[in-house]
Amino acid sequence: MDTKILITELDYIRLNKIIGKAKIEKSTELKNLEYLTKEIKRADKIDSKKITPEFITMNSVVQIFNKETKQPMTIKIVYPKDADFKKGNVSVFSPLGSALLGYKVGDTVIFDAPKGKVWISIEKIEYQPEANGEYLV
Repeated sequence: MDTKILITELDYIRLNKIIGKAKIEKSTELKNLEYLTKEIKRADKIDSKKITPEFITMNSVVQIFNKETKQPMTIKIVYPKDADFKKGNVSVFSPLGSALLGYKVGDTVIFDAPKGKVWISIEKIEYQPEANGEYLV
């Protein structure tokens, strides 16, 4: 059984829009778009003002831990146009970004990467826009 995930209604609307555009433009691997689409459809949608700070939303800064490499990493989940892995900005269209969105601190997520399955634990959310009163940004 899948872990229950939460996303904001605003993130859901924005993501559906850019997923549709990416499918038309064929600008992203289809399997990545299909995975993200499946995840956001199964998520419970919640008002931005009601989501609690332990959930990963768009533009959240998250401390994660790779269970295989034993490496911690801090990343920000961003829209594709803002992606820059060297700066820690991970696109929500990437396997890692899609896998983390909607999960909460303490969860472990498993996703398919080019070299196989990866296990990531969510250690801490350093910043979540909604927790800082940023509902429409």
